[in-house]
Amino acid sequence: MARNRWLVRVLTVCAVWLCAGVARGDIGTPTWNWSNGNTWGYGYMASFGQTFVGNGEACTGFRFRSYSESGYYNYPYQAMVYRWSAASQRAIGAPLAIANSTFAQGNCCWFDRELQFPTRVELQQGVDYVLILTVTPWWGNYCCAYAHPAIHYSNEYSQGNLYYLSNGADANAWTGQQWNDSGYDLNFTIRTTADCDSNGIIDAEEITSGAAPDCNANGFLDACEQLAPGTETLIGNEQGPIGSTAAATYTFNAVLPAQGDVQLRVDAMGDLSSTHEFLLVAVGSGPAHAVFTGAESDCAWLTETITIPREEFNAAIVKNSVFVTVSASPTVDGAACDGLSLVKVQLDYTESYPDCNGNLIGDFEDFCSGFSVDCNGNRNPDECDLASGASLDIDGDSVPDECQPDCNGDHRPDAFQIFVGEEPDCNANGLPDECDLYAAGASDDCNSNGVPDECDIAGGVAPDCDGDGKIDSCALAQALVPDCNGNGVPDSCDIASGLSQDCDGDAYPDSCNIAGLWRTSPTQAPFQSGSPLSWTMTGAPMAEMDPVVEVSYYGYADPCYSSSYYYRLYVDGNEIAAFYDQCYGGCIGNTRQFSVPMSLWNAVAADGVVSVLVTHPNYTSCSSSFCNVRVRTVAPALDCNSNSIPDSCDIASGFDHDCNNNGQLDGCDIAQGAEDDNLNGYPDPCELDRGDLNLDGNVDGPDLAIMLAYWGGVNYPIGDCSHDGVIDGADLAILLSNWDEPL
Repeated sequence: MARNRWLVRVLTVCAVWLCAGVARGDIGTPTWNWSNGNTWGYGYMASFGQTFVGNGEACTGFRFRSYSESGYYNYPYQAMVYRWSAASQRAIGAPLAIANSTFAQGNCCWFDRELQFPTRVELQQGVDYVLILTVTPWWGNYCCAYAHPAIHYSNEYSQGNLYYLSNGADANAWTGQQWNDSGYDLNFTIRTTADCDSNGIIDAEEITSGAAPDCNANGFLDACEQLAPGTETLIGNEQGPIGSTAAATYTFNAVLPAQGDVQLRVDAMGDLSSTHEFLLVAVGSGPAHAVFTGAESDCAWLTETITIPREEFNAAIVKNSVFVTVSASPTVDGAACDGLSLVKVQLDYTESYPDCNGNLIGDFEDFCSGFSVDCNGNRNPDECDLASGASLDIDGDSVPDECQPDCNGDHRPDAFQIFVGEEPDCNANGLPDECDLYAAGASDDCNSNGVPDECDIAGGVAPDCDGDGKIDSCALAQALVPDCNGNGVPDSCDIASGLSQDCDGDAYPDSCNIAGLWRTSPTQAPFQSGSPLSWTMTGAPMAEMDPVVEVSYYGYADPCYSSSYYYRLYVDGNEIAAFYDQCYGGCIGNTRQFSVPMSLWNAVAADGVVSVLVTHPNYTSCSSSFCNVRVRTVAPALDCNSNSIPDSCDIASGFDHDCNNNGQLDGCDIAQGAEDDNLNGYPDPCELDRGDLNLDGNVDGPDLAIMLAYWGGVNYPIGDCSHDGVIDGADLAILLSNWDEPL
């Protein structure tokens, strides 16, 4: 209970320290009271990366929620902030901030975890970052098989998603491999503040008033970028047990010399209730300092701060690293407090100026004057990174390779790889082709040959006859363009090349109009429960008849086992048919046609879009299962003379005619037995009905003479043009109206 009170007090102090008098814009889950959510795998299986977008403030720490299963374990975590490449879906560059922690856990359930980054880092406004949560640095040293980070659905944090990488013990994979999108969000909060130096004044106000410099005009105080002396805090994680036979050692990296004395704070809980029970703390190989020398309380958190002289601290720094050792007097029992005796250290000091390039000018002054650049944000001039080998420069342009575009994450600049021929750039857009093909890349590779489609098209490897930017075979497979005759060529190209005729100008080959114009969906495979055929028909026409939907499928339906085990066909959500093949059957294929009411179709097709859905019953799946549909909305065009041209076009072109308006070409009427004594290609009744009573091809005087001779006749075979049974004025009017008019 005493420990819990200490945690509450520390968290309260941290909250006040981070938030007092300033605006802050924490990123991620915005509340302290998270629901438990779900868990995403065991901690040892993968690294987890939650992407987020920078808000222009200083990143101070990270908070997350995790689940620990029962058992006494130490759970180590490392949290890191990297830049994130949305194009290649991987971390890029060097880590910007790192925090380590080990959580001692003696029972189960959900816990909130909080880590502070020892060095604050600017999160540039609108820039993509990733927070990596991992146990890789401790691989094989700790039992961390039962730690789960908590997750929510991805729409709960709109600026990013949770990615994972099954990297085992390989830390290089963070920037060397593409991550997988889990479709979830990590239950997390990135702590940020608009007061990076924690003096209670918003940074922007300090810069505007001139109270604090911002020599590179990036909106971030120079002191916070370590361009001028700044306050540094090094925090060591809780370790234990602590006793006469159990010491704790803390190693801090990337440590700069102190400008003044260093404050060393020690927090401990253990067997410290007697004057002969105390702890010894030493920085490097320096002298040991005794703490908690008074009679303290057993198993309650204690705090003591001592001063380490500047000279002693700086002498302890070896290769920018310093270690702190905490040991105990001989009578301190490490097994006290139920085995949970713990210690934690914290160093607070002001750094000196570094001068890595040896020009007798502090590095911060080199940055501010523009003499040096720090493109990778590691607080070191680029020329120093290159000279020390910390950064590579394979193209010799004096810019660290990690600062140049590297979309494929192989640590070699894209431009260099393209220039020397290591990577192809067939579309000359400055990116290796493989990057164009990554998720969110600029190119498609619909034929999966590893080459951007636009290059296949330009090189003649794959045709794009209609110039729509899509390989024809892919456009056809995706039902983006029609191929009604199934010859593997878009209909528009068949027509444009003259391979097919389109006499009525409806953009479909005449042969398709004659056969019956069908629109075909892509094939769904596998076709099973949970994988229905779902097709959105764009440019859906209005129907001139009850449309026909033809379903071809291979699957398993068993309605005799249950009435719910049917295939079902839906058009825009309206069930058209429920069907099956046989009771208690195996895997069966079939093709069925179903009629859709024209009124229903035209109602849903009014906007030009119709959705077609075919579901598979929740039953046994079949290997090689598939389904596709095709739809016909107009009746097949007539071609009674079988010349592969619709009859309507034969009439429009004058090739033939339909003088009796019976819906069939006159030539077909004659071929089927209609009289044509004068052999002029028109059925004789058509000529007689217009007044050509002698069938000489003209309506003139001889025809008038015949009509007058038959005047008043009843039911005569000729002369009754009006078909009212009597030869009279009505018939004369018809004859005169066609006088000398050609047929």
